Amino acid sequence: MGVGRNTIAKYREGDPKELSMYGIRQSKLNIFYDFIIQCLDSGWSKSKTIKEIYAKGYTGSKSNAFDYLCKIEQKENKYFEVQPYIRTMTEGLKYRTGSIGKEKDYITREGIFRYMWMNTELTVAHKNYIYDHYPTTWELYCCIKEFRNIFKKRNVPLLYLFIEKYCKSEIKAIKSFAEGLKRDIDAVENAVAYDYSNGFVEGTNSRLKMIKRTMYGRCRKRLLEAKLRYVGKFRNG
Repeated sequence: MGVGRNTIAKYREGDPKELSMYGIRQSKLNIFYDFIIQCLDSGWSKSKTIKEIYAKGYTGSKSNAFDYLCKIEQKENKYFEVQPYIRTMTEGLKYRTGSIGKEKDYITREGIFRYMWMNTELTVAHKNYIYDHYPTTWELYCCIKEFRNIFKKRNVPLLYLFIEKYCKSEIKAIKSFAEGLKRDIDAVENAVAYDYSNGFVEGTNSRLKMIKRTMYGRCRKRLLEAKLRYVGKFRNG
């Protein structure tokens, strides 16, 4: 029949009304398609759209909902509004994040990560509040910037200064990271000084392992070898 046994089990045990509504190949989100398009045109974010879909009766998983919205973006060649990282307390209350008050705002954890890793802009007031109330974030921020600067300038002496400085850090994670660099100093020094990389080799190795896992228990060595050769030939053109 071309249908998996899990699908057969679903139709044997599922609710006939619900199954007839969605069909075999259809998604539970299809009935919300027009509403999702309205949200897309209105400039809503994915998170806000999915919350409204749940309110309208959607019972599936969030991961499937996000995948569905990504497909709509590709189909319509439009994109949902990016979720704001600085939100008001009233907005937080609406989405039940546990915030209280009406005149303050707050920054999401992802917003702080993006500020530290991707230089997302924050106001001076937000930066001062974060550094005053969570002093370790300043050391983390400096650590990230200094480590990136080492590779940007290809400067090996800066690497040794970095290790010496952060081996004395009171933050266990940073101290462990610096000590790990010290133990593997030859490889790290070469990574800083040269442009060579074993990324291609590691990527090919990971791809071969993935093929081996997917074919485990389904073939012998001869067929596995043919599969690996075929995939390698296909990737190389």
